[in-house]
Amino acid sequence: MQRERDDITTLLCVARLYFEERRTQAQIAQEVGYSRPTVSRMLARAQQIGVVRVTISHPLERILAIEGRLRRALQLEAIRVAENAGPDPIDDVGRMASDLLLDLAEERSVIAVGNGRTVAAAARHVPLTPLPRTTIVQMLGSLPGGRPEWGRDSPTICHQIAKQLGATSARIPIPLFVDDPGLARALLREERVATTMALAARADIALVGVAGIHAPADGDVLAEYLTPEISAAISRGAAVGHILDHHFDAEGRHVRTPLSERTLALSLEELRRIPTVVGVACGPEKEEAIIAAVRGGILDALVTDEATAEGILDRLEGTTRTDRALGTHRSGRVRPV
Repeated sequence: MQRERDDITTLLCVARLYFEERRTQAQIAQEVGYSRPTVSRMLARAQQIGVVRVTISHPLERILAIEGRLRRALQLEAIRVAENAGPDPIDDVGRMASDLLLDLAEERSVIAVGNGRTVAAAARHVPLTPLPRTTIVQMLGSLPGGRPEWGRDSPTICHQIAKQLGATSARIPIPLFVDDPGLARALLREERVATTMALAARADIALVGVAGIHAPADGDVLAEYLTPEISAAISRGAAVGHILDHHFDAEGRHVRTPLSERTLALSLEELRRIPTVVGVACGPEKEEAIIAAVRGGILDALVTDEATAEGILDRLEGTTRTDRALGTHRSGRVRPV
């Protein structure tokens, strides 16, 4: 027993000299009176019997694990999850989205941008990066009067990103909604509008927000347009969200409403044909919409925050936050993508 204690004491001494004091094996050998190969064998034995336990960790390890689970569950090209470290998750997600945008962008890229607070946050965080041959293009009309001061208007976002990249911006002076479907069709045929929308449809990358059906009224650009007739159409179509202000159901299929023919924006079908569509969104009210947009092939990449990512995984894996805490599992909440 005493000999075992002495052996462990020696192993502890050698391990502390090597791992804590950063001595070389040769220095340790000279100090303890053993050969360097013997010290090497002692260090290996210290790990084998648990005297030394090596832990590899980083604060981002949990986030990277969540990204990996989301990538497997959603089968997307790229996933970025922002840690909920600050008071404003939208700002955190915007910063992460700007990083992904620059990772994806190349010289001569055409980048189409949507609207919304999270897309605007991404625009705010784009650093000065010279991409002068890149084009940033608007793909839907301007928000109604009074809304642009939020900084979430598509032409404003388009201009801000282009300025940071030293790029060309392609903007169009049209509203997002008009009162008459005939006027909408006429505006979309106007040469400058038609040319810009055609350029947006040929973009290499699109950056869009994802809205849920039950968004707070002060955060939903559609709130003031939701007449009883439009709300009834949304309900009949079982819509779960909207992108570029086009509604879609749980399978990502377009849900047509009386507002559809009055909306001046790239269609969901045109959006699907863009090689890389990045959805930027966070919040529990958007989880179902994000899953549906992926399921319907609208999104190719996603940037969200940690809480929303976990909520999406809850839905896909059939667990709840309470279940995770208790170590239980419940199946069948949402069919996996």
